[in-house]
Amino acid sequence: MPLPDLIKIVPLDQPVQAEITVPGSKSITNRALILAALGKGETTLQGALWSEDTQVMVECLQELGFMVNVEPDAQEACNRTITVYGKGGLVPPGGTEEQPLELFAGNAGTAARFLAALVCLGKGVYRLHGVPRMHERPQAALFKALRKLGYRIDSPNDKLPALIFGTGPRPAKCRVGIEESSQFASALLLCAEVGRWQVEVTGQSAEESPYVAMTAKLIKAFPEAGGVFQIEPDASSASYFWAAGFLLSFFDP
Repeated sequence: MPLPDLIKIVPLDQPVQAEITVPGSKSITNRALILAALGKGETTLQGALWSEDTQVMVECLQELGFMVNVEPDAQEACNRTITVYGKGGLVPPGGTEEQPLELFAGNAGTAARFLAALVCLGKGVYRLHGVPRMHERPQAALFKALRKLGYRIDSPNDKLPALIFGTGPRPAKCRVGIEESSQFASALLLCAEVGRWQVEVTGQSAEESPYVAMTAKLIKAFPEAGGVFQIEPDASSASYFWAAGFLLSFFDP
């Protein structure tokens, strides 16, 4: 729904005393979904963000054959409690080159890139595609790294749609830069242990490097054998309220 041309803002006539619940982090939620799918047993993600990107990821995991249950979050309408039943590193098989397993990533860049690495660990052919805008977004660095690891990726322009030929885990090495996007490196790192890949991440970026560090820390902290994992709130969403609280502290009597 488009915003109106004029938005009327009425100043408050007294201080506001309220508590808020900040929605979960999209970046952590989608990473956690991949790790839970690759893990063993039942993993419950609490405080998981429910957005277009995370919904696409859940739907694609379900399409692949993972059992994923989604329940409302009583504390925050934008969050969900998501339970993923991992298969201990096994990724359900795809189709054939003539009839690949279709995975629709919408316009979710994180989901598309993480899934591209994930399905390499399966057996068979997967067709990853999205909306027209998604088909314009860069994938070349990730596809190059996956090919270096020994997987076949068919894409005439190194973008989506792409046919990905999964052949399961295979010990191999690759290198990926983060100049274009940290999501390429994160996709490989999330699947590296199961895939037996050695991934070298190159480049530095004030904007992208923290996301690679987040991925590495999440991998170490994640319960491999199932359990409960709390998704951290999105700090960027909370910053407005923290700032407001700080400014209002100057006006306290």
